[in-house]
Amino acid sequence: MKKQLSLKESFNNAWNRFDLKEKIFVVFAFLVSLGFTLYGMIPTLFSGNLNILHVLSIIMSIFGFVGTWTLAIQWQHTFKANGIQNVAGILVAGIQGVYGEMFKSCYYLATEFIGHYNWKKRRNDNGELVVDKKFSLKDVLIAVFFWTFGLGFISYWMGGQKIVLDAITNGLSFTAQQRQVKGRIDGYYIWLVVDFLSFILYLSIGNPIVAFSYLGMVAQGFVGIIIWKKSQGQESLAQETVA
Repeated sequence: MKKQLSLKESFNNAWNRFDLKEKIFVVFAFLVSLGFTLYGMIPTLFSGNLNILHVLSIIMSIFGFVGTWTLAIQWQHTFKANGIQNVAGILVAGIQGVYGEMFKSCYYLATEFIGHYNWKKRRNDNGELVVDKKFSLKDVLIAVFFWTFGLGFISYWMGGQKIVLDAITNGLSFTAQQRQVKGRIDGYYIWLVVDFLSFILYLSIGNPIVAFSYLGMVAQGFVGIIIWKKSQGQESLAQETVA
């Protein structure tokens, strides 16, 4: 049976891959992401005027922070933290009428189970994730096109807000998630764009809690790319579950 790394072992495994300059960058990125996450939450927490949207947004922000960092260090159970974020994300997006985001979170929730299974298959005997480092531009462009127009139509039909931005963001999001759960590094590059667009989207609909958590994820994304680049690579596995 393949070894399963604990959270501490996953962190140590990632940390030991860095040289001194990279360790300084990782600490800086962690502080930046934590700062943006807290900046989005603290004004609302001290306002004394919390409602259900605020509470759900805070849950989404906290578990997004935890889930993104544990994804970067390739912890097997990262999908559990991300699953909680997805449930909160479904409710937040539904309340605020950004239906592409809502369906995106539904898709994420389903793929967390697939990702957990795929990652188990992609572990080597030491419990390390074997990463597919090939950038498949054609596959990415086809997926982005399909998801963008499909989600844009659904959002328009349901009378959603910010339809164009919502559709573009989620077309990229669906693609990034699909690549990530299969252990492909190209998903991380797409996430950098997605997180910045999500920041703009949520800021434009008046939700700074979620908006700034996404801005923090940009910093987390750069760390994730460094870690995944240093992981053991493999062109592909013989069998994969399709997300």
